[in-house]
Amino acid sequence: MKTVTKVVDGVIKTLMATSAFVLFLVTFLQVVFRFVLKSPLAWSQDVIRLCFTYLVFLGAAWCVREKAHLNIDVVISCLKPKLRAALELVINIALCGFFIFLAYYGWKFAVTGKTQLAPYLPVPMFYYYLSVPISAVLMLYYMVPHIIGQVKNFGGAQEEGN
Repeated sequence: MKTVTKVVDGVIKTLMATSAFVLFLVTFLQVVFRFVLKSPLAWSQDVIRLCFTYLVFLGAAWCVREKAHLNIDVVISCLKPKLRAALELVINIALCGFFIFLAYYGWKFAVTGKTQLAPYLPVPMFYYYLSVPISAVLMLYYMVPHIIGQVKNFGGAQEEGN
């Protein structure tokens, strides 16, 4: 399982880095062409939108992996360790339910984009919308081991995530 996770991690990091680089490059070119050469690149909007979408959704999955999502833990930090661990477990299980919901309806939504084309490039919107179910599946993939670790450590003195 660790080998699969290393491969998934590598693919995600590579896709995020590539998206960020292409996003930077095309945005820079768009600024140069628009303001210096007075001839904007219409297709750049589609490329920027695609790169930004994947960067954001893959970044959300990476945040689940790193347990780096924003949260407000004022109430949780005031609880006793056992109750805190139980509440965090319930929250993570609820998040898994949300990820399943997002994957299912994200896929249904992505399929509707098969017949729509991006405004400037002949690329089906399916590829833009596909970022939602892909990231939901990745978030679920990363959350399940967290939950398993929480269940294993629930009875022990260790607290996961602190």
